[in-house]
Amino acid sequence: MIRHHHFMLSTVGVAMLATTAMAQTSAPTPPAAPTATQASPSPAAETNLAGKGKWRTSKLIGVDIYGPDDKKVGDVTEVIVDKTGKVEMVTIGVGGFLGIGSKDVAIPFDQVSWSDQPIAPPAPAPAPSGSAGSTGGGMASPPPAAAAPKAPAMYPDHGKITMTKDQLKSAPSVTYAGT
Repeated sequence: MIRHHHFMLSTVGVAMLATTAMAQTSAPTPPAAPTATQASPSPAAETNLAGKGKWRTSKLIGVDIYGPDDKKVGDVTEVIVDKTGKVEMVTIGVGGFLGIGSKDVAIPFDQVSWSDQPIAPPAPAPAPSGSAGSTGGGMASPPPAAAAPKAPAMYPDHGKITMTKDQLKSAPSVTYAGT
């Protein structure tokens, strides 16, 4: 009788191990469709930060910075955070040519106006009527096609500050202790 129990327990144990092994190798079952009673969002939605007003600091490096006259004064070279992770400053590379002779100037992050929209180029001056280069009939050219909407970039198009390029050039350079 004892042998019969050992045989039965061994058989049940082998069956349980086989079931576990099969469960590990079989394809996962797709999650059930969300119902109205499920209030929590899916994990994929929580980890996809695009379009939620979040920027990647690695993507801020290189963003163009413009002065009050809408002329480019430099670009972001560094993002400085405090010990809690709050962004305090950005450094802007100014002056020089191809990185030679340039310097970094620190600007408090909250003094930069960030924009997702490109700075509009200046409107071309209208051609005088009756000019030799007109293209017949006085018909206006069709408006340019609207740009297709794009996915969130997770970084701004540009930043704008109140300092001019000359003011930045005369500002003190950033130094990094311990580097």
